[in-house]
Amino acid sequence: MSFNEIANLLVKDLVKEEISFEKLEKILEDIDQGHSFFKHWIKDRQNFQKLKANSDFHGHITDSNWGWLENHTFPITLEILNKVLTPGGEVAIRSFGGEKRDLLVYHAICPELENFVSLIVWVDTKSSMNAWMQISDLVAKKDDQRVLQFSHKCGILLPNRIHPSHDQESTLVSKEFYKSLYDWRFTPYLFDDAKTIVSHNSPLNFRRIVLNEWDENTSLAEIRTTIGRLIQIKKNSIEVLIPSLVGKPLNRIFLIDEKLKEKLKEKLQENSLYYFQIFKVAGSENMETHVRNISDASSVDIVGMFLAYSTYLLHLGNKRLKVLTAGKFEKLFKLFYNQSARFCERNNSELDAMNHLDWKTIQFGFTDSFTKWIGTDLYVVPALLRRFLSKFESETEDTIIQKFDESLSSENHACFTDIPYNSQDNRMFSRLEKGKINKMYDYINFLINEKRFILKIGQNFRPHQRDEHFFWLQKQ
Repeated sequence: MSFNEIANLLVKDLVKEEISFEKLEKILEDIDQGHSFFKHWIKDRQNFQKLKANSDFHGHITDSNWGWLENHTFPITLEILNKVLTPGGEVAIRSFGGEKRDLLVYHAICPELENFVSLIVWVDTKSSMNAWMQISDLVAKKDDQRVLQFSHKCGILLPNRIHPSHDQESTLVSKEFYKSLYDWRFTPYLFDDAKTIVSHNSPLNFRRIVLNEWDENTSLAEIRTTIGRLIQIKKNSIEVLIPSLVGKPLNRIFLIDEKLKEKLKEKLQENSLYYFQIFKVAGSENMETHVRNISDASSVDIVGMFLAYSTYLLHLGNKRLKVLTAGKFEKLFKLFYNQSARFCERNNSELDAMNHLDWKTIQFGFTDSFTKWIGTDLYVVPALLRRFLSKFESETEDTIIQKFDESLSSENHACFTDIPYNSQDNRMFSRLEKGKINKMYDYINFLINEKRFILKIGQNFRPHQRDEHFFWLQKQ
């Protein structure tokens, strides 16, 4: 069997059935192509099932018979990246006797899941009709001020697959105050430096997505982002010099589609700084890295994204919400400021852009969407938690964040056992709300562990590149 044939059996984004471990292991005995990728997929799938069943999460990360997350209580929002009307084509459905149905495959940013996701839409079904109408409106109006929102009734297949299911409450909502939540350039959970952009994440994070709006074929891929200097545009690839969090910049080669190159060539200039949206595509031999979008960047962006990435990495590495003091943040700012200055030393305009830059400006511009200061300590507040806390007063919000952090750091299975009192000597929330807060704590605890699992942080006897970054950050 070919790589793609096995991948179709393995990653069932487009149909319900999934291949058994036993059958897949038998198939892999007779092939060489992609053997390592699929072997890691089997191992990770087994370990991921164990993670979801961990008693630390009190049964709140349970699957339905089809593998979907059951009874989740939170809405999710999606910034669709391939805003075209019909990304996909007809697919034969076995359960319908081989009858073909129109299937659209969107890929999007989901701040609540801290990941890119694939969104599966069956155009001619009742379950997807409302979502399809909302997406059509979004695409037709070229709307970049709103995002697609699903209620708690949508289907979530962890770690990153979404189905409208029977959610008739899906709608378009205005982007929140923090628009950077929905900007692919500023997502710390997708960002890589020169070293991690070529490192391997869990195969479970790969989804079947349509790479090009002019092509109906799907590929098994995951989405990452980086920042760097465009060195050379070649026939079917580009060369980019990417700064490293630790160490020297490194040159990387990314494939680029001819039509995309033609579309972007007028605005691209060699030796200029850009953000790069990268699709890591699984193949029969090696992982291929494709550029799918390019956007202007500056020397300030290097400082900002290194600080955002570091803040997020400390959050995952320590398994805590409290990540930095003001003094530590300022120290990291100075380190990355100097690093960016060295990277841009031959370009006066890039150096001039960094004049009068201070750490408070960078913190507000690049990390404020997912962090909060409480006193002199900086806490990571995931989008999932931020939305949940919006109904509480500021004092209660801070108390919940600090209690979550305390429970995470002490590895307590439970969070609130008693209801705290505020400065007016009133209870901060009701008993019913306490139950919802503790359930949200379980979601946040799982999300941290899931992201560590997907990004291979603290998972191997041999440290991942992100582990090395984390150890270095702790020493600073």
